[in-house]
Amino acid sequence: MRVVVVEQRVRSSPRKPSKRQTSITTEAVRWYVNNHYGTATDQGVTPTFCDPTRVGAFAVTLEGVARRDPDELFRLIVAVAMFQRRQDAQIIRILGGMTEADSAEISSMRRLLKLASRSECEHTKTLDGLLSNCDLTKTPKTKRGTCRANTRAQCHLKRHTVLLRRYGHFGKVPTSIALAVHESGEADIASMLDAAAAREATPNARARAMIAALSRAWRVSEKISSMFLAMVWNPDLTPGVTERDDVDWRHFIVIDSNTDLFLSSIGYNGLGTYEARRAFIRALSAEIDLSALCPTLRRDNPRIVQQAMYLFMSESNRRGIPTDCMRRRGEACPRCPSVLRSRCPVGDRAKRRLSVVT
Repeated sequence: MRVVVVEQRVRSSPRKPSKRQTSITTEAVRWYVNNHYGTATDQGVTPTFCDPTRVGAFAVTLEGVARRDPDELFRLIVAVAMFQRRQDAQIIRILGGMTEADSAEISSMRRLLKLASRSECEHTKTLDGLLSNCDLTKTPKTKRGTCRANTRAQCHLKRHTVLLRRYGHFGKVPTSIALAVHESGEADIASMLDAAAAREATPNARARAMIAALSRAWRVSEKISSMFLAMVWNPDLTPGVTERDDVDWRHFIVIDSNTDLFLSSIGYNGLGTYEARRAFIRALSAEIDLSALCPTLRRDNPRIVQQAMYLFMSESNRRGIPTDCMRRRGEACPRCPSVLRSRCPVGDRAKRRLSVVT
């Protein structure tokens, strides 16, 4: 099935970031590269998904992601899709706590397609049936998987929604990704992405086509697609990934609530669309020489800039990182630029605000 990509345009050209906005963001990126970039605790980037102590049997390898191994990429997209509408630490506990056998089933495209084809329920056999007719949910008291469309069927989705420990219909996610790949006519996820990109003429259109292909699956949003694709294509995110000029890998930016908090804190008042916020972050990144802050980074990498925004504002993640500067408030906070101290959710000023409230 051909994925038609329409190049979206922001209704008005993104306003160029002010000098103050650029200055504050530069300090946040400096904080990030000095404290977290390239470390094992940098949450939400490739090393997170390569650590069996964190994601259990869902773990992939840097080498496998860099060479775009189909089995590893499928396992990665299933794990990445879990990271929405819950704190990261909760998702880590769910992934890490799943048995190896259950993880292997949920993260294997071949096994999911076999389960779908052998299912008693006709709604699991096609992506359209899964998206349109399957009403998977959980029973209120027992939290068992159930539905109204085919209540008596012994369906693997009902079992998966219990294993994934998310809201009821989340059990559809792994199988829907497998069906989206299968119905694209390609053998695996890497081939599907290549084919989607090959139909487009420009690097940016190719990036959008990949997002559109992935986003056909249930609950795989632009945010989730971008999070996954950045790890596959961004050379500063995954060691071993070769920089390409035929795909606009700078397009893969993850806009989440913490990123929005940072944008709000620096006075971003543009459109609230994903496209507009991405355009603004790209404009910010173009003004910041990342290579001057960290010699191994490309000069312009919006995903790194956005990661700095996200992690700086992520109170729950920072509290879970033993090496975060919040552990050394008395030493670290006085040295931190005032523009960051006034925005920091876990610094000395935040602690004083909390003591006043309580």
